[in-house]
Amino acid sequence: MGRRRGIGVAFWAAVAFCSVAAAQSGDERWKRCEGANPDLSVEACTALIHSDQEDAENLAVAYNNRGIAYDNKGLHNEAIADYSKAIELRPDYAGAYNNRANAHSSKGQYDQAIADYDAAIRLKPDDADAYNNRGNAYRAEGQIDRAIADFDHAIQIKPDHAAAFNNRGGAYAGKKQYDRAIADYGKAIELKPDYAEAFSNRGNAYTDNGLYAHAILDYTEAIRLDPGDAGSLYDRGVGYLVEGRLDAAIADFGQAIRLRPDLAEAFNNRGVAYHETGRDDAAIADYGEAIRLRPDFAEAFNGRGNAYRAQGRNDAAIADFDQAIGMKPKFAEAYNGRCLSRAIAGQLQLALADCDEALGLRANDSLTLDRRGLVYLKMKQFGAAIADYSAALAVSPARASSLYGRGLARQMAGDATGAAADVASAKAIQADIGEQFVKLGVAAGADLRVP
Repeated sequence: MGRRRGIGVAFWAAVAFCSVAAAQSGDERWKRCEGANPDLSVEACTALIHSDQEDAENLAVAYNNRGIAYDNKGLHNEAIADYSKAIELRPDYAGAYNNRANAHSSKGQYDQAIADYDAAIRLKPDDADAYNNRGNAYRAEGQIDRAIADFDHAIQIKPDHAAAFNNRGGAYAGKKQYDRAIADYGKAIELKPDYAEAFSNRGNAYTDNGLYAHAILDYTEAIRLDPGDAGSLYDRGVGYLVEGRLDAAIADFGQAIRLRPDLAEAFNNRGVAYHETGRDDAAIADYGEAIRLRPDFAEAFNGRGNAYRAQGRNDAAIADFDQAIGMKPKFAEAYNGRCLSRAIAGQLQLALADCDEALGLRANDSLTLDRRGLVYLKMKQFGAAIADYSAALAVSPARASSLYGRGLARQMAGDATGAAADVASAKAIQADIGEQFVKLGVAAGADLRVP
């Protein structure tokens, strides 16, 4: 889920520093040089640079503005070269230092970025944007406390700096201080009501805090403001999935995939939702696409293993669980899944080892205890089966399979009264539980016998 967006930086652009540029302020080339169209800006700024008509200060402006255009085109090396030329021409050019720092940040060169932000701040100590931008670089390096200090400075200088509140919220979220993060995102939204990223980020903080209903509301607003935000659609889908609103989750994951066909996590989670609704062919297809996009996606192999098992394709299921465990040796869910598949296939000692491994990784997990109870039941170790089913029920009292399995084990152990009570309770929860046990390889006849 972990999806922190909206870490914005501010570029500094200018068209003039002196009277010469002021005299040329109406010149069409300068208008295009500072314009929003990066292609036109590069063309016009280049013409000014090669015109032999501009002094050093104006040339510095042209190089700086062309650098911004290159940055906006994703050409960060070219941008850095232009910002460096602007600084060479005008060593006190705080904006060019800030912009070069942004370009270094875009390349992940955070130490170089921080050095340039330091220079920008030294030259212009009241520059809230430079503090905000340096805070982002510190945050990217994992220096969260220094990042927060910089965001504090930015807010002190400019109390209505919505981006700084948003970014400080992200830093607090990184420290798992979700209440403070939510408060900062809220302030960013108050200052900028159309701030889609802040809504999305606050949704993330609510999600991390387990407040999925609140998160869904924020993701919904983020999507309304920015319908092309695949991240918020994906995140809302996760919220719907957790809340059991499976059709809504499938719809959101589908829309996220349409916007981002390479989003492996969306295919994986849509596979989860399809599996939960019994559409295992669709689930298998989605897990397969997630694996194609990310061949090391252990969770997708595990999910596809569960879908194969639901279709009775145990060999394929076990093969997928093997893959998941090979990629992630401490993957409790995959050991759990392979335990059940091996139990169904009659590989009881191997199944028992898998359930033991899963419980070693995640003690007292009720589902794994339930499945180990099944293994013991099929091994005719009825006392051990009763103990595991009872332990599972202590955690999840309404699990029909644990009640029914314990009922079978009690019957075979000679406790007819306890058996009848457990079986009746199980059927009250899930009427077809007996049929489910037949699919697991345990036939319950009139005497509740175990083959």
